[in-house]
Amino acid sequence: MPPLLGLHARLVRARQKRRDARDERTQWPQWFLLAGLREREAWSHPDPAGLTPLWPPADTFWADPFAWSLGERRFIFLEEYPCHTQRGRISVLELGADLKPLGPAQAVLEEDRHLSYPFLFSFEGELYMVPESAASRRVDLYRCQSFPDRWTHVRTLIAGLQAADATLFEHEGRWWLFCSARQGRARLNNSLLAFHADSPLSDRWLPHARNPLVLDYGGGRPGGRVFVDEQGRLLRPAQNSVPRYGHGLVLNQVQALTPEHYRERRVWQTTGAASGGWRALHHLDWHQGLLVMDAQRLIPRPLTS
Repeated sequence: MPPLLGLHARLVRARQKRRDARDERTQWPQWFLLAGLREREAWSHPDPAGLTPLWPPADTFWADPFAWSLGERRFIFLEEYPCHTQRGRISVLELGADLKPLGPAQAVLEEDRHLSYPFLFSFEGELYMVPESAASRRVDLYRCQSFPDRWTHVRTLIAGLQAADATLFEHEGRWWLFCSARQGRARLNNSLLAFHADSPLSDRWLPHARNPLVLDYGGGRPGGRVFVDEQGRLLRPAQNSVPRYGHGLVLNQVQALTPEHYRERRVWQTTGAASGGWRALHHLDWHQGLLVMDAQRLIPRPLTS
C-alpha cells in the first residue's frame, strides 16, 4: 500500500475505533458463525446473507470456522472465546442434518495462551492443525490422534515471529505458508508474508524474497483457506479491516507465486453490512459441501464476575 493510502487507512481506523469505544461501553461485539450446504462453486462467490446463523452462548464468541467432514458427519472447528477467561481456545461443533449443533461446543485444544484460527489440512493420510498463537511468537503444528478431540503437538514450524492466521497450501510442487505478522512496517491487520518449504511438516520454512508481499489494511491479513476455484484460479480470502477490524472479506486471485515473485488482484469483496446487516465479517471456508463463515453483532454486554 502506498504511504499516503496507508496513512489514510490508519486515520479512518482511528476515527472508527473512537466511535466503537462509545458503542462498546454497554454493548459487546460478539462473533458468531454462518453455515450452509453449498456446491463447491459457492466458495468463490459466497452469499453470507443466505447462510444460517449459529449463535454461541451470550458470554462467548465463536470465530475463525474451519469445516471438516468424516463420512456423513459434519464438524466445525473454531476459536471459542469465553468472556470470563479472556483467552481463546480451539473447540469443535458437530452439526446435524439440519445444520443445527448436536450439542455445545467441545474444547479440543486449550493451553495457557490464546489460540484461534484452527487451520486444518490433510497430508499423507493424517489430519493436522495449525492454530494461531501469535503472542507466543511461533507457529506450531498439531496432529490429530483421535478425531475430533485429541491433538498432539508435532513441532514448531516457524519460531521467533509474531504471526497470525497461518494458512498452508501446495502450489506447483512447493508448500506455502501465508500469514500476517508484526515485523518491520508490517502489522497483524495489514500484512501478508509468505514462506515456502518442500513439505508442510518441515521446520525449515524459507521466507519469500519480497516479504511482506502485501501491506494493506483493506486486504492483507488471511481470512481462510487458499483454494482453486472452478475456473482454475488460485484464490486467497483476506480480511478488510477498514474502517474496523473484520469489516469485510475479499477474495484475491494469486496471479504469480514463486520464491522470487508475487502478484495478486481483487476479484470479489463484501462487508458485513452489505451481506446480512452484520457489524463485521472476516472468514471463509468450505469442505465437502459445508460452507462456513463468521460475522459479528452487538449484544448487551454480559455480566462477568
